[in-house]
Amino acid sequence: MQIKVGIVGYGNLGKAVEEIVLKDNRFELVKIFSRRENIKSKFNTPVANTQNLESYKGKIDILFLCVGSFSDIEKIGVKAITNFNTVDSFDTHKKLKDYILALDSCAKKNSHVGLCAFGWDPGVMSLIRLLFDSLSFDKSKSNAFWGMGVSQGHSDALRRIDGIENAIQYTVPNIQIVKQCKKLFNYSPQEFLKHKRVCFVSEKMGESREKITNEIVNMPNYFKGYDTEINFVSNSEIRKKQKNLFHKGRIINNFKILGKYNVGLDFSLKLKSNPHFTAQIMCVGALIVKKLANLDKFGAYSILDVPLSFFSSLSRDDLLAQKL
Repeated sequence: MQIKVGIVGYGNLGKAVEEIVLKDNRFELVKIFSRRENIKSKFNTPVANTQNLESYKGKIDILFLCVGSFSDIEKIGVKAITNFNTVDSFDTHKKLKDYILALDSCAKKNSHVGLCAFGWDPGVMSLIRLLFDSLSFDKSKSNAFWGMGVSQGHSDALRRIDGIENAIQYTVPNIQIVKQCKKLFNYSPQEFLKHKRVCFVSEKMGESREKITNEIVNMPNYFKGYDTEINFVSNSEIRKKQKNLFHKGRIINNFKILGKYNVGLDFSLKLKSNPHFTAQIMCVGALIVKKLANLDKFGAYSILDVPLSFFSSLSRDDLLAQKL
């Protein structure tokens, strides 16, 4: 039986999820929900206003929450999980614990399952961090790097600033810090030193560039404390950049066993499309939600809470035979 799904939000991520689920016969896409008026699906999927979401209770098994992390997911997450199972890719690291705990209580009360922060970081790279750190008895800490590439979350945060017409943000790792992390042991540079934030912004007519700049560099959880470069360009130039949403990620950990046997761990990924890889992971997450719901394992989960075998469609016998 197909899993009936809905998509909340129709930006780059929502469009990527739509494209993937429509080509997978395990899913039936019932509806796209958007707060914007006159939205048309590229693939002619029916679209409804987000205000009508509750009327689809019982008609949709799982909702993909594809709205921005800056403020939207926190607002809609608890409301959505009251009536549906959900998958989201909330990526504001400092808020994740409180968000997941809030969803967990509501999910259990309403017998639903939510997978939270289920993308590539947080998400897949969180698993790698946990594994690398757990293998070291000297408590060495993995260092994560992002880029060079387009951050969907930071770009969305820029577009929420009053006076900004459009924006895109590139995360650029500090190459010297990367080299140090590969060479040194137990090296933990301050987070804001590891990356540069490069912003391309088009302002609305009559808006103050000085005011916009001040709001950007002082935005907590996104730009405050970071080396931030702001470039004011035309909207048409930004639209050209938005056609290429590449990204990269990397985890590095060096440690010693018994103080003398060196171990170097290095994981990396390279993405042609940031939103499509995130969407792919969320679709895997929807299959995991179905498994958890069938077992009455209600609540909100991060990727760290899910048994790795749940990611696969193989039986235990096949996993032991093929994947070990």
